[in-house]
Amino acid sequence: MTKKRIKRLLLLWLATLIMGGIVGMLLYVQMAVHQENVVASLEVESPQVKEELPADTEIVEEEVVEPEPGAVGTADISEDTEYSHLVETESPFWNVYPVSSPGVSAENWHTILVQNRLKIDYTITPLAQRDWHLVRSNKAIRVQFRSELLAVKDILARKKRGKYSIQLISIEYARFPLAVSLLSRLLNDGYYAYLHRTDAKFEGKYWYRVRVGFFKNLEDARTIGKKISEKYQGEDYFSTKFWPVQPGPQELSRPVIDLRQPLNKPWVIQLPLYSSQADALKDMVQLNIETDFSYISQKLKSASSGKLEFRIRIGFYETKKEAGRMIYRLKKKFPQFKRMKSFHLQE
Repeated sequence: MTKKRIKRLLLLWLATLIMGGIVGMLLYVQMAVHQENVVASLEVESPQVKEELPADTEIVEEEVVEPEPGAVGTADISEDTEYSHLVETESPFWNVYPVSSPGVSAENWHTILVQNRLKIDYTITPLAQRDWHLVRSNKAIRVQFRSELLAVKDILARKKRGKYSIQLISIEYARFPLAVSLLSRLLNDGYYAYLHRTDAKFEGKYWYRVRVGFFKNLEDARTIGKKISEKYQGEDYFSTKFWPVQPGPQELSRPVIDLRQPLNKPWVIQLPLYSSQADALKDMVQLNIETDFSYISQKLKSASSGKLEFRIRIGFYETKKEAGRMIYRLKKKFPQFKRMKSFHLQE
């Protein structure tokens, strides 16, 4: 091999080495830039601090979307708002009327008890002085607190709205009429009281919790709880013990009836009429374990008799076929309900 040829091979090898070094350097720079971008794009989540409540506070968790600020509504509540009725009408099917409204009488169907998922409201509002009223606001029938009206337009409305309740007693589902009776008693004394059913069985039974709400903080809840305990001390079904609870968003948003539901799903299931409210309550407590929405209504059977009649309806369903499937399921589980039928609200 000549010296000239050896020299060419050395130059070629050197050029290859230099090119390899340049390529390596470029790859290194590219990786460094890419790595820097990756590090820069990392997001560190702030730790979520969960509010610690006292040991005697029960936390009720529900997978429900938190209502938007102002969802309470903007209905006008005057200081002299009178005793009102939740009356069944044509579309949108319910409205709240004062007793003195023309055309509203005992011969209209009046909704008196509403099951909305796990929450049950007794909707005959009392004459007693109180901070809350049943109102039709936006697209719902809901409970409106006068003390919260100023907070509705506030960007911090959620913080100013009541978010605690007090639980007074738990009653097994077989004694549902008693729970409703206690509910009525509290309402007539001016408290906003409602029932909350357990989502699962405890000791082989479902239970109804008698609750009073809503309070901005634990201190207010405990103050009212103490007043109620003192007021009813010595009575069989009220004890001196009560529990502050923090309900879920669905319970706190005060819904009684979402009026969008019957507009989009106008089919309901109706049971035969009852001559006794006690019988209607007895049947409702069985049905509401299997349903998301049901209600009891009453009206005067005839002016001459002065007697009331009652009915139970279950809703809401988009088609008659869908309602029929639910009827089949309910009849299979409860053979005694043979005469239930589907009904279109616009008929």
